[in-house]
Amino acid sequence: MNLAKKLVSVAAGVALVAGAGLAASAPAQAKVNTKNSATIISFKKDLVDGLAAQGIVITAKAPATWDPQKRQIRFPITKVTDDAVFHSGGLVFTKGATVIEASNPTIVTPTPVPADGFPVTATTALGENTPLLNLKSPKPTTTCKVDSQHKKKWIKKTTLRVQAFVHLTSDPNVIGALQGLLSPAFTADLGLGAGRVTVEYNVNSAKKPKC
Repeated sequence: MNLAKKLVSVAAGVALVAGAGLAASAPAQAKVNTKNSATIISFKKDLVDGLAAQGIVITAKAPATWDPQKRQIRFPITKVTDDAVFHSGGLVFTKGATVIEASNPTIVTPTPVPADGFPVTATTALGENTPLLNLKSPKPTTTCKVDSQHKKKWIKKTTLRVQAFVHLTSDPNVIGALQGLLSPAFTADLGLGAGRVTVEYNVNSAKKPKC
């Protein structure tokens, strides 16, 4: 099943329905513009302030970037498949000499789509596919525009966005490690903030395409 049919929003009282998700309406032969595609997580102010009070600092491992003023981390998207959205960079928690890093996060899009949202795995000291986050209550939107290029060529840009609530995993191994190494504040299913996944698909054409 195409990712377009799987990444979907939850309609009121209705099961997950195909056709309105992260890659919905992605044109045939479309290529992901990795320059403009990224996932951004905005952490709650109270959470970041509370961790800072315990001596825990949040930073990013390049090419991910951390904005301390907005409390946002941005992960570049490197690839999108039917089953996952891949990123580069890492999220880093530092407390004194203790450093915990979660690198190259992957949004997993299983079939059927979990009613609770999409799990996010990352590479950590616990392994390559460590459960890390869950993207809950995803709400997708799609926009499209056509731009002219040189020599009468055209480019159709389809931008797909998914807004979601970001929660910490409930995996006991992960929670135990975070609590033991950093703080008891890292509880199972902890609400961390909000996330936005943006994927831009581009199609080049000799004729002016329609959106």
